[in-house]
Amino acid sequence: MSENNMTEPTNPFEGLPLHHLLFLKIRDGGGPKVAHGVAELHGISVDELKAQCRKAGEEILAERGEFLVYERPVVDWAKS
Repeated sequence: MSENNMTEPTNPFEGLPLHHLLFLKIRDGGGPKVAHGVAELHGISVDELKAQCRKAGEEILAERGEFLVYERPVVDWAKS
């Protein structure tokens, strides 16, 4: 391993689609209570944010077949 490889920070979210990043921001940011701030930060409406989170949820479900316990509140909120 070169010195550069040892000092370069890695971004585990690099390459993730926006809808997955938005889902993670809601999931890890405190749930639906942060939705208005996340939507405002990204210049979208809360309804669009919900749509993006529904899309991510559908992809997660298709990939894994189930949600983790801390993902369920985001999915439920997105469907409301």
